[in-house]
Amino acid sequence: MELHIQQCQRCGCRDLRNILVREPGENDAVYVQCTQCDSFVASYLISPMGYYHDEKGYESFLRSLQRSGEYMSGRNLGQLYEHRVERERKKFSQVIDALKKRDEADE
Repeated sequence: MELHIQQCQRCGCRDLRNILVREPGENDAVYVQCTQCDSFVASYLISPMGYYHDEKGYESFLRSLQRSGEYMSGRNLGQLYEHRVERERKKFSQVIDALKKRDEADE
């Protein structure tokens, strides 16, 4: 697993702001801005069904599907949501563990 903590290329700050942009007919996009020097740091296009927001719940998940144009049965949606929650929380935990190990090795 390759890990990176994003930082501003101009000032080195790691305090960044993610700005989610939604436009009809376009993939959602995230623009990253440095909170220290206000520089544009990066942008990311989010593929359909590529956005997951923990703690927002099932309704948020359904809205993301509606925007992407992906429709399926209610049973399949429920299973897809549960799988997504489990996968994203597990992956987040793995990422945090890997960062801790990397930081300990750097000390």
